[in-house]
Amino acid sequence: MALLAVILVGLGLLLQGFASEGSGAAHAGVIVLWPAGSFVVTALLMLASSRFGKLRARDRLLNRLALSGHETVLDIGCGHGLMLIGAAKRLPRGKAIGIDLWSQTDQHANSPEATLANAAAEGVSANVDVRNGDMRKLPLETSSVDVVVSSLAIHNVPTAAERAIAMREITRVVRAGGRVALLDIAHVSEYARELQRGGWTIEHSGITPWIFPPTRELVARKIR
Repeated sequence: MALLAVILVGLGLLLQGFASEGSGAAHAGVIVLWPAGSFVVTALLMLASSRFGKLRARDRLLNRLALSGHETVLDIGCGHGLMLIGAAKRLPRGKAIGIDLWSQTDQHANSPEATLANAAAEGVSANVDVRNGDMRKLPLETSSVDVVVSSLAIHNVPTAAERAIAMREITRVVRAGGRVALLDIAHVSEYARELQRGGWTIEHSGITPWIFPPTRELVARKIR
């Protein structure tokens, strides 16, 4: 995105520079500069989101859970550990478990070792556990966790039927009275409907202002 913006800006300025006023090349330069400006703004928003926004969005979502510090929290699709480590910092007497398929497609150098190294760097390795696992078949016992969190991961499951399975797996592993808190760029209404079918009540649903492109938050409680 940033490279394309630079190329378009350069091309637009080049056409403007070599064209006489009112010429076809000058008009072409203006036409090129308009989308170039759009790409520049988009690239800057995405950079700000990656560097700062995701941290703000993570903390905002975790704040909604008001963790007491003793819970077992499961992060689905934990990747390098942004949400996992944020949760672990709030669990001095609890445990943060991360599961992932460790795909290299969605995150470069995605591995359990990289995530554990990040946890160690943040001083929370003692209460972080990472495991290989598919969210459609979670490697945990029934009713074994208090909270499930996930950030920008569930939409990667390719079909609605498989995402519904992931929601049912969340329902299976969370204890009655437990919570789920999700951030995602797509299908969040679908998640909410499936959770409600499974005996959850929706506590919050809305858009976070801290991530670009626009990302939705969902917080729910398991009532049975």
